[in-house]
Amino acid sequence: MPGSILDRGPLVSVIIVTYNRKADVLECIDSVLNSSYSPIEIIAVDNASQDGTAVSLENKYGNRIKLIKSEKNLYGGGGRNLGAKYAAGEYLLFIDSDNTVDVNMVKNMVEGAITNKVFNIGMGGPFTYYKSDPKRLCWVNNRMSLLTSVTLFYGAGEIDNGQYDKPDFIKVHHIPNVFMLPKKTFESVGGIDQDYIMHYEESDLAEKIRRAGYEIVLFPKAKTWHNVALGTQKGHKSFKSENPMMVYYVTRNRIFFMRKNSGGIRLFLFLAIFNNIFLVYHLFILLFNRKFNLVRLLFRGYWGGLFNPLSKT
Repeated sequence: MPGSILDRGPLVSVIIVTYNRKADVLECIDSVLNSSYSPIEIIAVDNASQDGTAVSLENKYGNRIKLIKSEKNLYGGGGRNLGAKYAAGEYLLFIDSDNTVDVNMVKNMVEGAITNKVFNIGMGGPFTYYKSDPKRLCWVNNRMSLLTSVTLFYGAGEIDNGQYDKPDFIKVHHIPNVFMLPKKTFESVGGIDQDYIMHYEESDLAEKIRRAGYEIVLFPKAKTWHNVALGTQKGHKSFKSENPMMVYYVTRNRIFFMRKNSGGIRLFLFLAIFNNIFLVYHLFILLFNRKFNLVRLLFRGYWGGLFNPLSKT
């Protein structure tokens, strides 16, 4: 890596979990293989896809990647934990399969982590842009309240004109979609809590890392493009999704997350006030949109969040 602070960088294990996203994951892996960074290994975890993903990965890449074929859908958290078991790298870089990464993304993230070691960085991520609008940012900062559970995203939908390029990194509360951390840190906090199934598992991992005394940051020079609809970070997409179980898991997991990571008076106020405000508000959204069939899932998620046992990770 001429001109880099690294003569030879640490091995990075790129872990890509996919389920029925054959076209997306092939494009994602192609972009990682085009990376300027070395050394690197790619671990693809196929979550029992039914669209021929595993066969396509084997035929196209052969031994250039490690292909892990799960017998069942472990979802994002379980798939990432499975991939991490096969990782030989000092760093684990998790990439959602509907991303296309910049040629220098891995290099910029590794250099950012090593250059700024004095700041005790425990997890880092890139700036994320919309694939359909490559200069438009998904977000550049976030703050999550352990009182209300509300996450505020800053810079969402802005065109990147270099306004956020000056800092070496930006401190955030959590990083969805694409993030990197030392393998020893991942293992020390127990990996990802698989009981979330979907939603909040990334926030929970970041909170565990923050409680361990580390910073969570974004590196402005590192870039990825996410194949999601414009405005995904805004509104209540989970209550407009075609997947009805999104209503259940978002409702349940919000409460799970707060029970695990809040506490004392904050948790009491959340459960007594803000959690019930969310219930009424989301009930209104479902009724207003005439999604009467999802009301039962909303209440199932509410009671499950309150009374289902929490995992120990």
